[in-house]
Amino acid sequence: MKHVFIINPVAGKVNRSEELTKKIKEIKTDHEVVIHITQSQGEAERLAREESDCEETVRIYACGGDGTANEVLTGIAGRDNASLGIVPIGSGNDFVKSLKDFETEDFLELEAMVNGDVHAVDLLECSGHYSMNIMTVGFDCAVANNMQRFKRLPLVSGSLAYKMSIIYCLFTKRKHRVHIWVDGERLKKADTKTTLLAICGNGNYYGGGIRACPQGVIDDGLIDFVHIETVSAVKFIALLGKYIKGQHVNNPKLPFVTSKRCTKVKFTANEPLDVNFDGEIVVLKDPEIRILPGALRIITPKKQK
Repeated sequence: MKHVFIINPVAGKVNRSEELTKKIKEIKTDHEVVIHITQSQGEAERLAREESDCEETVRIYACGGDGTANEVLTGIAGRDNASLGIVPIGSGNDFVKSLKDFETEDFLELEAMVNGDVHAVDLLECSGHYSMNIMTVGFDCAVANNMQRFKRLPLVSGSLAYKMSIIYCLFTKRKHRVHIWVDGERLKKADTKTTLLAICGNGNYYGGGIRACPQGVIDDGLIDFVHIETVSAVKFIALLGKYIKGQHVNNPKLPFVTSKRCTKVKFTANEPLDVNFDGEIVVLKDPEIRILPGALRIITPKKQK
């Protein structure tokens, strides 16, 4: 077995590569340990693909935020010999919040991670792009694009940057004309109303702790789909607090919110659509998002007895 640590030095507000490298070298294991420090976007995916291109069992640890984890999972997708460990030092770190039996800090215990267990979880897939967390179409893509600007401000966390971007986009990207099919059945509300936001969830959280899919289960083989119709700015502001807390689903006071469980969701529009994959925006024509049951192996830290 080989343990590969891929460190993103620009994840979070402080470069922790030196600190992590020191801790990794102190891990007690008989297995080979490899450390990579990335220099550019996309390098984590390439390194993960190269390190897993073998017959040996490989555990690859993404040391960064959800973006780094997404790069690594894309690099190992479809490889039975590889598993993903998340060392959450980024600004978002949302996926680990969906693992109910653990705290975020548990994943920072490197010895526990190296000796941890491997579990199969689902993946969202769309045109060769993957997400273990959440994919979105609509308003949120503009929010994700602008979030990167706010994250560069001093003392602005991932969660605060997301909320600032929501307010910024409130008056620019609320109406989206898109047709939607859920498991082959046309969503009539998307035809009669414009769409504010459509969410396909595997995990529960994104955007630095926004509980967009409160009923999501990462290993049930289903997408948790949430559709929100365009509403006025006043209603949007009233909705926002409930959305952040996960109180928007199955809420009789919010009839403009629809939720379903399914295995695929297709979007069509006159123009190519922005699709948000864990904070990264990809432009796709008529995207179809589907669930891949048990397609990703993740490492959870060994519990202390």
